[in-house]
Amino acid sequence: MGAVGREINVQSKENLVSKKSVPDIQPPLALELFQPKPNVFYSLDAAAHLAGVPRRSILIYCRAGLVRPVLQPPYEMMVFTEEAIHAIRRIEHLRAVHGVGLAWLKAMFDLLEEVEHLRAELRFLRNR
Repeated sequence: MGAVGREINVQSKENLVSKKSVPDIQPPLALELFQPKPNVFYSLDAAAHLAGVPRRSILIYCRAGLVRPVLQPPYEMMVFTEEAIHAIRRIEHLRAVHGVGLAWLKAMFDLLEEVEHLRAELRFLRNR
């Protein structure tokens, strides 16, 4: 995983000349690339902790069809992949920042899935 960028601290000319030099404090990384690990599964509790949401929210998202858990035999226990946890974080961001409802999120995720399907089909047809 790598960082995309760092925050740039801009100061006016007056501040640079009038103040003593202060050692640079490293700002936190702005963004990390997401690469899900294959065959890694998390319980409902662990997924809720990693995504920073209540378990109930994850269950609501599953019922709405926004997140698809993997059902582990023999008791059909719900477990979640890193990709599902990433989707939960995206859902929470869209709901918190933009106020998007579950119905809109479902339509948006369905459209994104269809776009990805069409891209895969186009790649297949181009490579024939």
